[in-house]
Amino acid sequence: MPRKLALKRLTASDLTLFKWHFQTRNVGNQKAFNLDARVLVGRLYPQLGEPPLVPQPRYPLDLYLYGPGLAPANNLQRKILKQEKNWRLNGELIDNPIGAPDLYNILAPGDFVLFEFSGDMTPTTANVVLVSAAVPVDTEVHAELARRFPNGSMWALEDGLVQEVLETVRPTAGHPLYDWAETSLLEDAALGGAVGTNAINARRGSRGISPEDFMRLRRRAEAIGVAGEELLNAWLEKERLAGRIQAFEWSASINAVAPYDFRVTEASGDVRVIDAKSTVGGFGNPLHLSLSELSVAVHGPEPYDICRLYEVTEVGAKIRIARNIGPALRGVLAALDALPDGVTADSVSIEPTVLEFLPEATVVHLQDH
Repeated sequence: MPRKLALKRLTASDLTLFKWHFQTRNVGNQKAFNLDARVLVGRLYPQLGEPPLVPQPRYPLDLYLYGPGLAPANNLQRKILKQEKNWRLNGELIDNPIGAPDLYNILAPGDFVLFEFSGDMTPTTANVVLVSAAVPVDTEVHAELARRFPNGSMWALEDGLVQEVLETVRPTAGHPLYDWAETSLLEDAALGGAVGTNAINARRGSRGISPEDFMRLRRRAEAIGVAGEELLNAWLEKERLAGRIQAFEWSASINAVAPYDFRVTEASGDVRVIDAKSTVGGFGNPLHLSLSELSVAVHGPEPYDICRLYEVTEVGAKIRIARNIGPALRGVLAALDALPDGVTADSVSIEPTVLEFLPEATVVHLQDH
């Protein structure tokens, strides 16, 4: 699903969330980041706009604070709350972490903070990156953000924006913003892919991925898979109404461990099965097939198709289909069958170029159905 990303330009009153600034700046006692309701509620969490069950509702937030510069995560428990018409991230004052006694002191009005919120209905976790104009490894990132966002105080971001900034300024390796741009690698790692796992370990070294982040990535990958099946279901219904197929069954909605997602009866009466492989990234991201999917694809009895749904959002995706993939993967299954006794490969990762995909078929949107 689309990531909930936002960018904020810090004001002097925002900085009072940090203990040193609260004690040394004479700018009031707000002790909070102001969060623009047009972004937090209007774009990211519309459910927050519904009438609350209690006055001034508070939402606990697991906060991971990165930066400025290359500073690693500082994990804190804070909250988001509504006070009159204003939304704020606040809680107890944030002190400089042990071992970095001056870390947050360098922040100044006009510096940037990037948010990635997690949580379906309300924010429950936030990964936050602080970008300071005064920190050398942040300077060019700060300048590029200032160039792109010369006016205003808070913005919702598209997923590709951070990648564009990184490609433009190429900050020092290890900058926390690189973590935000590794969406395809993170998705692959969450699904057990060796390519994503090895690349993440090489780039992050000992930082790796926290268990909490890994579970969040797994849940997100699962949600993307469900969204892809819903989109494919909508597309097949359109095909049925147009008479291009006779009928179809969403098999995975009946049997969660079925080795394919859909069973389709074509206009000719022939039956074939389809497995949906979904990604928020591009077409070229690896495909993950379980051993049971691979076995059914090779041994039949029906032709086994892969439907690659890519650039998946909550409402749409692009679709390409590889038909009858069994013959192309027969050698892969034979190699797995030749493993020593007691050794079984549970799944494989396959580059889409291994299979023969039809040209891009369509862009499907849920609202069309």
